[in-house]
Amino acid sequence: MSLVSFASGLWLGYSLAVPPGPMNALIAAWALRSFRHGFAVGAGAMSADFILMIITLYLYSALRTFGQGVFVPFLILGGAFFLYLAYKIGRSRPPERREADTSSPLKGYLMGLSLGLVNPYQVGWWLTSGLSSIHQFGMEWAAGLFFAILTWITGFPAAVRAGWELNKRASWLAIKVFSVVTLLAFGVYFMAQGIMTLARL
Repeated sequence: MSLVSFASGLWLGYSLAVPPGPMNALIAAWALRSFRHGFAVGAGAMSADFILMIITLYLYSALRTFGQGVFVPFLILGGAFFLYLAYKIGRSRPPERREADTSSPLKGYLMGLSLGLVNPYQVGWWLTSGLSSIHQFGMEWAAGLFFAILTWITGFPAAVRAGWELNKRASWLAIKVFSVVTLLAFGVYFMAQGIMTLARL
C-alpha cells in the first residue's frame, strides 16, 4: 500500500467530514440520545459514500452523457429532505433523562444512509473529485478516506455526548440551533440550485 496515497485520502477524508454540514448536524442531533445513535447516523452516511463510490466507478461513462441534468433530482430531493429534517429537529424536545437509551439505532442508520444518497454535495463529489482521485491515487486513497470518516463518526458523537454530560440544556440548545440553521441553509441552497439548473436545460 502506498503511504502517500493513503495519507492523501486520509487528509481529504478529514477535510470533507469535519466542516459543518447537513450530515454533521444530523449526527449531532442524534448523538444527544446516545453515542450509538449518533454513530449509527454516521455509519449510514459512510455506507452511502461506499455505495456512491461503487456506482460512480461502474456508471461514470453513462452518467457523463446526461450532463448537468443528472444532478437535478439530487438537488431538489436533497434540498427538500434537508428542509424536512430542519423542521423535525426544530420541533424536537430535549431528550429525556434516562440511564440508557434502549431504542434501536437502526432508524438513525437508515436516516444517515438516506441523507447520504440524496445529498447533492455527496453525490456530486463522488461523480467528480472522488472518481478522479481514485483514478489518480488508486484504492489506497479510498482506504485512507474511509478510515478518516470512520474515526470522525466515532469521535464527533463522543464529543457531543461529553458536552451533553457537562451542560445538558446548553448543549441541546446549541446543537438544535446549529442543526436547524445548517439544514435550512443547505436545503434552500440546493433547491434553488436545482430549480435554476432545471430552468437552464
